[in-house]
Amino acid sequence: MVRLAGSWSGMARAFKAVADMYNWTHIVLLTDDETRSICWYGGKPFDEVFGNNENYTFTWFKHDPNPTVDELDDILQQIRAITRGC
Repeated sequence: MVRLAGSWSGMARAFKAVADMYNWTHIVLLTDDETRSICWYGGKPFDEVFGNNENYTFTWFKHDPNPTVDELDDILQQIRAITRGC
């Protein structure tokens, strides 16, 4: 897990540099699904940088603004399923 700060597109490009440095190819982003929230604006550039890049698998999980424990557990199970065997 990595946390960065800066402009939205700058964060995505900085994260790509980190991913390239460590040879990470499977990227999972978890945000809420409010299209007017900070998470949405922060996640959009990640989709642009990683979503159409053939060198990465990119999954963007969007959840309700106040997810239940069960909903978060379901998302974590999906993440495990995607990354298992990679």
